[in-house]
Amino acid sequence: MSNKLKQFTLDDGSITNAEIVAKRTGCSIKNSRVRLAMHTNPKRIYKPKQIHNSVRNDNYKLRSIKGREASIYNEMFVLVFKTI
Repeated sequence: MSNKLKQFTLDDGSITNAEIVAKRTGCSIKNSRVRLAMHTNPKRIYKPKQIHNSVRNDNYKLRSIKGREASIYNEMFVLVFKTI
């Protein structure tokens, strides 16, 4: 462990610092410091970094496209297109 980093004691009695948390969770050291400052529960601190919906699957994009298509076939849109 680095001597320059602040040591934090968790609820289970273990001692850790931001560098260790960053390596285990895959987040930055700055984010690790925030986690350690806000929480003392090890489950909460060592929770892995989340992945955004748009990266994880394509369902997010498909839902937004289907929503736009549904508005095109609205009765008012059909009426407007007939008059043009």
